[in-house]
Amino acid sequence: MALKSFILLSMLLAFAVAQNRYRVCVSSTSQCQALELGDSQAICTPVESRVDCALQLARGTADVGFFSDEELLVLAQTQPSDHRVIATVRDVTKPGAVSFQAVAVVRNTHTNGLDGLRGSKYCHPGLGEAALRWSPRVEKELETRAANTDRCPDADYKFKTAEEMEVAALSHFFGDSCRPGAWSANATVDAELKRRFPSLCALCGPNSSCDYTIDMGVTVAGINNNNAHVKALECLRTSGDVAYVAWQHVREFFTVRNNDITGNFSLLCPNGTLLALNTTNLANTSAPCAFVSQHWSAIVATSARANEIQTNLRTWWPTGSNPSDNSWRSTLYSVLVPQSSTAHVTMEDTLLSPANFTQTSRPLTSIDSATTCVPPRVWCTVTAQELAKCNWVRAAAYSLGIKPSISCVQRSDTFQCLRDVRDRNVDFIATASNYGYLARQHFSLTPVKLVQNLHSDPNSFSRVVALVRNNSDITRFENLRGRKACFPEYGGISYVAFVRTAQVLGVLDDKECDYAKAVGEFFEGACAPGAQDASHALGQSNYNVTNLCTLCKAPNAASNFTCGWDHSNNLYFGNNGSLSCLANNDADVIFVDTTNITDYLAALNLQGSQFRAICSNNTLALQNGVNVDENCLLAYVVDSEVLTRRATLKRPARPVKPTNHTHITHPPPLRPVYVQDEAYNSISALLDTLEKYFGYAASSGTQHVNMEIFSSFDGTRDLLFKNTAVGFSEPTRATTNQPAKNYIELFSHLQACTGAGNNIPVPGLANRSFYSILTLVLSALLTRFIVY
Repeated sequence: MALKSFILLSMLLAFAVAQNRYRVCVSSTSQCQALELGDSQAICTPVESRVDCALQLARGTADVGFFSDEELLVLAQTQPSDHRVIATVRDVTKPGAVSFQAVAVVRNTHTNGLDGLRGSKYCHPGLGEAALRWSPRVEKELETRAANTDRCPDADYKFKTAEEMEVAALSHFFGDSCRPGAWSANATVDAELKRRFPSLCALCGPNSSCDYTIDMGVTVAGINNNNAHVKALECLRTSGDVAYVAWQHVREFFTVRNNDITGNFSLLCPNGTLLALNTTNLANTSAPCAFVSQHWSAIVATSARANEIQTNLRTWWPTGSNPSDNSWRSTLYSVLVPQSSTAHVTMEDTLLSPANFTQTSRPLTSIDSATTCVPPRVWCTVTAQELAKCNWVRAAAYSLGIKPSISCVQRSDTFQCLRDVRDRNVDFIATASNYGYLARQHFSLTPVKLVQNLHSDPNSFSRVVALVRNNSDITRFENLRGRKACFPEYGGISYVAFVRTAQVLGVLDDKECDYAKAVGEFFEGACAPGAQDASHALGQSNYNVTNLCTLCKAPNAASNFTCGWDHSNNLYFGNNGSLSCLANNDADVIFVDTTNITDYLAALNLQGSQFRAICSNNTLALQNGVNVDENCLLAYVVDSEVLTRRATLKRPARPVKPTNHTHITHPPPLRPVYVQDEAYNSISALLDTLEKYFGYAASSGTQHVNMEIFSSFDGTRDLLFKNTAVGFSEPTRATTNQPAKNYIELFSHLQACTGAGNNIPVPGLANRSFYSILTLVLSALLTRFIVY
């Protein structure tokens, strides 16, 4: 009895101790270990990103974490009142109450406020300048307010990208200017925009390529002539009318470098008034007026534990600096103050929520109440977790000022999304390439991006193989006639790969466009789940598809006929179902994707040596096994893509020629005209931008918002995109990505017969450079992109 009491008491004490320890969001394994050394009062809560930390705080599985200045704006949109800002993390090299202030400097002769900037010479430090740490929204704040770049003055705006409308508006508003940096995340589009609107690069200097090459003069101690803000101010001094720069560098420029011209310039305030750059104003670390005042990064804790955590932090870090004593307290400082070399922690007197904290410095309209003439692009998701991730991407993109905005919706399954894209209820979906043929043939969709995969991971691609039992007498595709086959899904990538291979080998008639009939009459029986479902239709067909379901089995009722296309209704659905079909001797051959096939075999208690592949060159693999080389595969393609609406067919009226009573002219038949869907350009540019800010190219150290669209979210893999994704590629034959090229060719081989592939001219299937340039040129001339 005494032992039980002792154990119970020990458990209660351990629980009490744990309750007095604080769960800290940590993304580094080594820091996790160091954080819990000795008498540590901190517990490591591993997270993949700071967005993941926000989710942990919200559900109470973490108590405290660090968030950057821009991430606080995202919290203000997604979790406005859930937590408390207990301390700010400040840079000792930047004195002042805020991280930075973006101001507009003009000449004293300026009049008429913001509208008076019309026709002015504009000097900007540069878009995407690494040293700026300015989000796109900050970079463009003056432009938005003065030039109304968020408006849509042209009737044809629906067929233009946000970047094109923005640059065109600036070109019409400002005179010769210098606006360096990337105007588009697509390098080709960026170059074409700069070719079309050269006035926005005219002040950058000789042979500039739209980067500053102006003569900066002598070097002055304390001033970095290579600083982008200093270059913009020198542009203003020598030839400009307005510069949009950080207040910190205005003070340096006019007090250290050019104090003799201070009286010639003023600050232009958002309300249109001017404030002189006099000695008093320049001596102040805070600008007398600014277009943007950015708060500091911060340490955020849950509302329930904010007070006690702050009290302890005051004790652990009495000077606001790193103790640097190799203790857990020092590790905690490194975790919660990432830029610790120049950082200082200042405790907040009033513990504000993220919304209230950011409202005092950077009020941002709620994402749900923001208005714009350009409609948001609607992203279709199929699970609650996907929807949650999409909404965080939406909030992060909105906070950064990425355009167009995103709207997220959830549908019951992939087919409902495909249907809604076709019917214009949503705009795009990222989905498995397994549905590529159905998407093109049945739903009239087209890829706007193909997803690049991790080459080192064999499960990153769809690898389709034909398998027979290792003791089978089948050695060639011709031997399959009159046999029985199982497919993971009707119209899926494995089904299409078989049709293509069989047509190339002459086993199937390459002029037979009814693929239900072609496959159904070739085999004695089959299981192609979904063959009877309307969502899987491969075109007009009078063929009775019952023969494509005769081998399928319903769970717990093997004799019942089924053609269901999910695991709960069909034992032979999917790749693992096809393996069971062959192992159970119900089929002579199966066509499957070998992705994760080792796991499927283990779950089914099967061995790979029980099977042998028939290769695409019509030979039997040299040895048993399911892992075959690329030369044997029926298809080796990307495993996912982003789909949107295909170009729509327009049939113009036949031109009428003058006639007389004795002769009737019959004009030649017109070629069909296809008009690109209005969403295509916009979605393509949006995805490029999302990859730029939330893809792997943006390391966590330089990201404004620490979120990666290709990584796990809230502990769940493969949401929106598979975790093996590393980026996007263009859906063009010019790609150097071999699986992407194979994927395009897989459908182009079938297009002549069915019209389901890439025969309809859509921008994504042209050469990327050619398309980007052609689109921009024609949109300027014709207001819409037309391909004959």
